[in-house]
Amino acid sequence: MRTTLKERTGNTVKLVAEVTSEELKEAFDTRLRQLVREMRIPGFRPGKAPVAMVRQRLGDEGILADTVEESMNGWFAQAVVDLGLDPVDRPEIELEDELPELDKPLKFAATVTVMPEVVLGEYQGLVVPKEPAEVEDQEVDAQVERLRNQFGELRPAADRAAQMGDYVTADFHASLDGKPVGDLEASDYAFELGGNRMFPEVEKQVVGMAAGEERTFPFTLPDGFPGGDLGGKTVHFVISLKEIKEKVLPPVSDQWASEVSEFATLLELRQEIRSTLGAGKAHASDQQFRASALAKAVDNVALDLPEVAVQREVAEMLTDFKSSLEARGASLEGYLEATGESAEQMIKDMTPQAMVNVKTRLVLDAVIKTEGLEASDEEVGAFVTQMAAVGKTESKALEQRLRKSGRIEMLREQIRRDKAADLIVKSAVEGPPETKAAAGKPVAAKKRSQAPAAGKPAAKKPAAKKPAAAKTTGKPAAKKPAAAKATDGTVTESK
Repeated sequence: MRTTLKERTGNTVKLVAEVTSEELKEAFDTRLRQLVREMRIPGFRPGKAPVAMVRQRLGDEGILADTVEESMNGWFAQAVVDLGLDPVDRPEIELEDELPELDKPLKFAATVTVMPEVVLGEYQGLVVPKEPAEVEDQEVDAQVERLRNQFGELRPAADRAAQMGDYVTADFHASLDGKPVGDLEASDYAFELGGNRMFPEVEKQVVGMAAGEERTFPFTLPDGFPGGDLGGKTVHFVISLKEIKEKVLPPVSDQWASEVSEFATLLELRQEIRSTLGAGKAHASDQQFRASALAKAVDNVALDLPEVAVQREVAEMLTDFKSSLEARGASLEGYLEATGESAEQMIKDMTPQAMVNVKTRLVLDAVIKTEGLEASDEEVGAFVTQMAAVGKTESKALEQRLRKSGRIEMLREQIRRDKAADLIVKSAVEGPPETKAAAGKPVAAKKRSQAPAAGKPAAKKPAAKKPAAAKTTGKPAAKKPAAAKATDGTVTESK
């Protein structure tokens, strides 16, 4: 088959291809054999009718038309491979002859939207800000204070009024036009004042109350409050304070350190905290440096992305997010209801990231081509072994499933892109950290477009002994969950 790129306007191309008469005849014969197996003719067992009889019944013209329809996708796919094009939409096909003939070449033209050609900008030796990983004494102090709070003791504070930071137990109920509001009723509900488990307006009313006191006040429900159209309406709120407890923190000493951790002295505990924080900050700094280097390389390329490619990426991100919710026993519908977000708004919010994802993959693919990067069978095998270890399955069985589903080539593509990302990051030069005013979060590409950052994983927190504190229970006031969006394009194996 001979293929020619006839014209290109932006991301739309028109190609012309000619299928030789020999190729057309081969496709015709293949289709005829398939029809013989499928056709049922009285007097013959299925698939045993003479070829000549089937050909006579259907006619060469009909068989040829059917052949062209069945073979066109394959011919078009071969044409774009020959021309090195990456189509992102269905093509519009035009035959040169409306009625092709079996003994003549078949010519067709195809118009299709393709990914843009990438002209790489600077992608090696980029100067990228690197955040420091040093740990300040104040950060260690803050961790020690958190540990003290974890092991603090709650003691009754009956001789004074409630104040912020106290742990209180209360009964409360609310009514609207004389009717109770079911989601605002609880008994023996325990919460921390300032702990963000109760509405701030209610907490302000509790501050200054004494145990045994009851207070009534109007309370305007926030927008999005569950229970129909209650948001924005003012209810009659009654709260009865039953108990006030204050948290008494233990003194910081070697004895305390030995009681709450595996370390004998406070100094050892602080050193472990500093080491843990340092490892975490170093890991975060490396990840930020990697994301910034890739983002800068991508920013150095000007691309006009096809809208259909961005829409397709958004659809994939939405599918990934839906799957992640379902894996946790939730649903997209439930998430939208809980957050008050519409599907249209979610798609709009995902679009900028989708554009970055598509552009990043194009830039990495261009680096792969320029640098001649490849993924060997051994590297693919090692990747599969790593996946099998994570999934606790047998690597050979996993590889067979991946090959059968065609996903093994996606792994090979991911490895090549990882190598391209590594090349960009390893050649980057560490620059001074960004100032707080100018600092921003560089947008990272989907994980399948990036290699995992090299470096030690964040260390675990020092082992602490579990405090014997009683759990508080009660029905919390309804609040909108602040769920985070998460998309992940890493190749995974599905059974």
